[in-house]
Amino acid sequence: MAVWFVFPILARKGFAANDWQTLIITASQSILFSLSIFWNDLFSRQTFGRYLVTWWVVSCLPLAACALAWDYWSLTVPYLISSIGVAGATPALGGLLKDLYPDATRGRAYSVMWGVSMVVGAGFGYGVGRWLDHDADAFRWYLPLAAMLQLLGVGVCVWLAEAAGHNDARVVAGACAGSMWRRVTEPISHAKDVLREDPIFARYEAAYMTYGVGWMVAYALLPMLVTDKFGLSYEAATASTQTPYLLAIVACLWPAGLLMDRLGPMRSTGISFALLSVYPLLYLWAADAGQLAVASVAYGMAHAGASVGWMLGPVSLAPSPAKVPQYVAIHATLVGIRGKLFQGLGVGLYMLLKSEKVPEVIRGFPIPMILASAAYVWSAVQMFQLERRMKRAKSDARPAA
Repeated sequence: MAVWFVFPILARKGFAANDWQTLIITASQSILFSLSIFWNDLFSRQTFGRYLVTWWVVSCLPLAACALAWDYWSLTVPYLISSIGVAGATPALGGLLKDLYPDATRGRAYSVMWGVSMVVGAGFGYGVGRWLDHDADAFRWYLPLAAMLQLLGVGVCVWLAEAAGHNDARVVAGACAGSMWRRVTEPISHAKDVLREDPIFARYEAAYMTYGVGWMVAYALLPMLVTDKFGLSYEAATASTQTPYLLAIVACLWPAGLLMDRLGPMRSTGISFALLSVYPLLYLWAADAGQLAVASVAYGMAHAGASVGWMLGPVSLAPSPAKVPQYVAIHATLVGIRGKLFQGLGVGLYMLLKSEKVPEVIRGFPIPMILASAAYVWSAVQMFQLERRMKRAKSDARPAA
């Protein structure tokens, strides 16, 4: 997480990337999440261990190769190759999560694991920022280190899969049959079938798509905010954005997981979406790095519920354990679709409105950030409507006394 966050700032400060070049790096991972359904197809054809090693080769080795960069494109090309694999871990880890933890405690278990990851990410991010300020070539050391840490994580997950009996037995019989064209088109047609046949899951994804409008717009503009508006150093940028965000989300993950177990994914995620509408407005209010850190804390506190719901919603809505990887993969793929559409919208609006000819009150960031806030509000409304629909469906399904 620390490496991904710093990359757009590194490109902007270290390799003189312009606004659109920065967007290429910022948007590439979320856009390439759309490949998740194809990763899930590969997952059905390989053992758990072999699949994760394949993912590591695609996603992490090119990241290490970015350490050799000498200009913007030599940094960006291997980064884009690495981003092809960003969604590859989600089907595998979603299935493992379903097998290892019962429904009643999965929210809290996931919040603990995600919280530990966030703490490490916050510490690593702050350290990377300080290191880059001290040595502009520090990325040549920490990128290979990050790739090695990911390989260690792969080993731990493979060991867990073996211990849970989750490895060879889950390969789909006959999955390797069929032409290459069929292997490309089948995941798409299966995803369309799932969304058509499961209206609850389809509406859940529609709410997350609207949430994604807000998240993608604000996320794409953050590198511009810390460089253009505040002119922050690497250390100051991470200390006022990523680090307080991650620490705040960690502090709220356990309550969010508990809320998820008690209220279910719809209501708890809807509450999180509503709270998220505040932080884009706080970005506008911030006048210095300290106030930007306050906005980042509010962002982290509000995002805890959406972060837990991002994985546990598809896991809980899947009709059977065998369907979990597919549901998680469809969910991740739709992240890529909204990334294609809305990060460019946010940056395009910013570039259009930052001209000196535009009235100062709406110049630059205000319109995109207000749009982001409004999208969060509407996504919360959609999620609450879905929760009421599910309650009515359960009530109608109960047999008469």
